[in-house]
Amino acid sequence: MAFVLFCLLKAINKLTSISHKAEEPKAPTTKKCPFCKTEIDIEATRCPHCTSVLEEAKKD
Repeated sequence: MAFVLFCLLKAINKLTSISHKAEEPKAPTTKKCPFCKTEIDIEATRCPHCTSVLEEAKKD
């Protein structure tokens, strides 16, 4: 009886792990300041820690 339950639970776990692999990775929400190396919001134009202006090339 224990072996049957073990096989059943192993099969269920395998099926649930397959469904988790299909998810797409999330887009990053933070970036590193090139001056002080702290993590800041991806849309920031100035670093809140070192107050450096973050000028990155805008993508078309």
